[in-house]
Amino acid sequence: MQPGLVSIMMPAYNAEKFIAEAIESVLTQTYQQWELLVVNDGSTDNTAAVVAGFTDPRLKLIEKENGGEASARNLALEHSQGEFIA
Repeated sequence: MQPGLVSIMMPAYNAEKFIAEAIESVLTQTYQQWELLVVNDGSTDNTAAVVAGFTDPRLKLIEKENGGEASARNLALEHSQGEFIA
């Protein structure tokens, strides 16, 4: 656990149309001590490709088979390193 670090969980399923805007929203925050965990929950569109287009090292793409939002959030929790969860 890293003190002060905020782990932001973002489950995504076929979110190609909206995921870039959601990520940009996180990138423009004034608080900079965060990690963004995007869990691609078995999308069949280009969600993963859109996420992979971002180069910020605080953004992590996690791939998994479709299992629903709860399983995607649980996986993000397993990978989170922050003191706080959003």
